[in-house]
Amino acid sequence: MGRHTGSRKLSGPSDPASGSGGSRRLETSTPAGWLAWATLAVLVTCVVTLVVRQESRDLPPSTRAAALSGAHDRGDQSTPARGADRTAPRVYHVAKGVALRPKHPAFYAMSLKMAKRGYVLRKSPKGSATHFNVSSFNVLGAGHTAGRGGMAPGAARMHAAVGLLTGNNVSVAGLQEFQEPQYHTFMALVGGTYGVYPGLSLGVQPVQNSIIWKQADWSLVEAHTLSIPYFHGNHVPMPYVLLRNRHSGREIWFYNSHNPADAQGPAGHWRAIATSMEVNLARSLTSGGTPMIVTGDMNDRAPFACPFASGTGMHSADGAYYSGGCRLPRHTNVDWIFGSSSLDFSSFVTDRSSQSRRISDHPMVRSAVTVPAVADPRCRKAWSFGWFCPRG
Repeated sequence: MGRHTGSRKLSGPSDPASGSGGSRRLETSTPAGWLAWATLAVLVTCVVTLVVRQESRDLPPSTRAAALSGAHDRGDQSTPARGADRTAPRVYHVAKGVALRPKHPAFYAMSLKMAKRGYVLRKSPKGSATHFNVSSFNVLGAGHTAGRGGMAPGAARMHAAVGLLTGNNVSVAGLQEFQEPQYHTFMALVGGTYGVYPGLSLGVQPVQNSIIWKQADWSLVEAHTLSIPYFHGNHVPMPYVLLRNRHSGREIWFYNSHNPADAQGPAGHWRAIATSMEVNLARSLTSGGTPMIVTGDMNDRAPFACPFASGTGMHSADGAYYSGGCRLPRHTNVDWIFGSSSLDFSSFVTDRSSQSRRISDHPMVRSAVTVPAVADPRCRKAWSFGWFCPRG
């Protein structure tokens, strides 16, 4: 029929050319095929790794560390990543602590011993400066306004006088003409706030010239009186007290006086004698270094201030002193505040509101006082650690 039947070649199962399209296909279902693919993957991986490592070695250390740390960055910039260059400078915030140094065992034994005696360790034997306000105030005795005279009775006026004292934060004051009715009113108003000497402890007459002090600021150490000549030379007691400041521990003498006026005849002679006695008292009390403040209605200006400043070396809160001659302020009162040369006065006031308000016929004089800090002689040196000083 045009072709020999013998020329047709029949494909069999073993003929590799059989199949669609006439192309060859790699058989992957055999173990040999899987092995070939795995070998190829390993070769590709090794080549890529070698290339990446070579490029990484060409980078600077800091750049390489940054690249490594970036792969693990969790937002914490303060902690270097694993593998980072830890030799690079970093900023640290260092809090300075307390320097500790060993102390000799004897120091501990001494500390316990001194603590039992009420001593504490300080850096310096000096305490703190003492600050307070002082006043001299003649409150006009109740007996002077018992009848008609245009002023309220002493007890009524005492309410306003207490207002002046407390309103101006007066810590210590010398009061004159502080008679019994006024004393009772005062104690009823502020009895728990102020201490008083002599008050009524020595009788009705001595109460008229009393020293008052704030209990929160001062404690009473000693209390005495000095008898000076008054009307016709009759002696009356004037108080002086030693007070210890509760805040600084400083001790100060306070003296308060009312030297005689000329109300019952010329009394200049008696005032001169009283001034001489007060000079001697001041020199005696301050001889050991304890400062002193003197308040009073002295019923004299220059005749009191000049001999007193000359004899004691004290100066007044309003500027009177003695240095090659008597120096007085331009305006003087008969009401005085004097203090030792070691004391500093400031903000002196002659408050005449007490007169305009008809509280008294005298102004209220007052001043701020500073007692500079000094070394406490009771302190004991604690080797190189400081000073043991009395507590308080």
